[in-house]
Parts: sequence; structure tokens; C-alpha cells
Amino acid sequence: MDLILKIRKFIIYPILMLTILFYPSAESTETAQLISTDTFVLENAMTMGQGITTDGEYYYTSGSLAAVNFTVLAKYTVDGMEFVERNTSPLPAVCKNRGNNHIGGISYYDGKIYASVEGGDEVYACIVVFDAQTLKATGEIYDLPNELYEDGVPWCAVDPATGYLYASIWGRTNVIHVYDVNDSMKSVKDITLSQTIKRIQGGEFYDGTLYLSQDTNDDTEFRTIFALDTQTGEISVAAVRNVGTEKIEAEGMTFTEGENGPIMHVLDYNRVVGVFVHHYNVAF
Repeated sequence: MDLILKIRKFIIYPILMLTILFYPSAESTETAQLISTDTFVLENAMTMGQGITTDGEYYYTSGSLAAVNFTVLAKYTVDGMEFVERNTSPLPAVCKNRGNNHIGGISYYDGKIYASVEGGDEVYACIVVFDAQTLKATGEIYDLPNELYEDGVPWCAVDPATGYLYASIWGRTNVIHVYDVNDSMKSVKDITLSQTIKRIQGGEFYDGTLYLSQDTNDDTEFRTIFALDTQTGEISVAAVRNVGTEKIEAEGMTFTEGENGPIMHVLDYNRVVGVFVHHYNVAF
């Protein structure tokens, strides 16, 4: 085992150094002050290419490689982002058997991880629930209507104040659907948005506002964080991030409390070198 670990370090450390030294770096903007960046490559990157959430003590991350039906949930410390454990076969058999092969955004609520899951010969969009302590499925699987999620469900976010779960499709939409996790994922309402949004990859609540991480297919190094007033449907730009290169795919996001206000943590996936976790001071 010691030999294997040494071989891993021999491979991983040079890749990390090359990435840090030569790859375009994210930068601060007026709306998002970059504090630090954690960089992950190879097997560590595979555990966090999709979603991130936190209970304040741990980060929980999700990863997927749909081409080989690989899904994973993992846990890292908030202090130092040290690896704790992972589950490399988290999806229940019923999901695997019908072709679910992708875990997207995730959200922590009341000791559980709520995960957006999709994939299959047809669109099998669902929310699968996991125990945050063990990273194992609890048995709660909530299928979402195919007619509402024609291109899957890439993200979900639970409001800690209400227990309501919010989700939408990945493509262009002006609607976000709301469900009650404390009432068997009963549909609560649909929110009509003040503007059309697209390519939302992750979301999380902070202080009553839902923030959404948008990817872009534009040739630019900038990525947008939207703010949604869930009472009115008003969408506004909360932050514009400079991620360093147009090759970045913006993914999930979450928040912790800092000494001077919220700290925003965003996953940025680069298919060439791995995953960056960018940490920002923000003044929302």
C-alpha cells in the first residue's frame, strides 16, 4: 500500500505543479474577490466534477463520467479541504438498471444530501437522497415528470428555512419548479422568472436568496452567478467571475460563513487538467 501511495504521489504532484505554474489562473473581479484556489487532478478530480455543498463542517462533492457509467459522492473537510471518504457506487440498483448514469448538482439539508440524477434511454430525471454521514442512499428516490425535464435535471438546491427543493432544466427556461422534501417531494409551485436563463449547473441558498451558477458556451473567461428572489421570480446578476480561460465549465456552488460575511465556493471543471475549487469573498 505504501508503494502504491508513493507511485500516486509521484504521478499527481508533477501534474499539480504544472497545472498551478502554467495554466491560466482565475482572477478577482469587482463582484467576486478570489481568496484561494484548490486544484484537484486525476482520481481526486473525478470525485468532484459536478456538485458541491456543505454542512459547515464538511464539503460534499459529486462526480460523474456518463460514458463509463461512473458516479461518485465524496466528503472533504471545510478546513483545508482534506479528503475524508468517497462512495464510488452511490446510485441505488433501480436507478442503475434503468440507465441513470449521471449525478449533477447536490444540496445538503437536515443530515441528508439531495442529488439531481439523470440519464437513461429515456429522460429519467429524479432526486436521489443520501445520508451525509455514510454517503449511502437512504432509499428515497423521487422521479420528476419527464415532460418538465426534457433534457434532465442538472441541479437542485434546498432552502434550509423551508425544506423546499428548487430545480430546473439545463437548457433555456423561464421556470423553476419547487418541491417539498418534507412531504414526499410534493410539487409546491412553479416560479416564473423575470428573464430566461440557460445552462445552470448548480445552485445554493444563502440568507434566503437562491444563487445559481451558470456555465456558458461563449468564448470568454467570464462566468455568471445569478441571484433569484424566490418570492417574486426576479433574476439579477450577483457576481461575474473571471475563471482564467474559456475552457472552464462552471459547475456547482455553495457557501460558508467567513469573518467578514459569506464565502462562496464554486467548482470549475476543466477537462484537460482537472477541477478547480475557487473560494471568494462576496458582498451580496
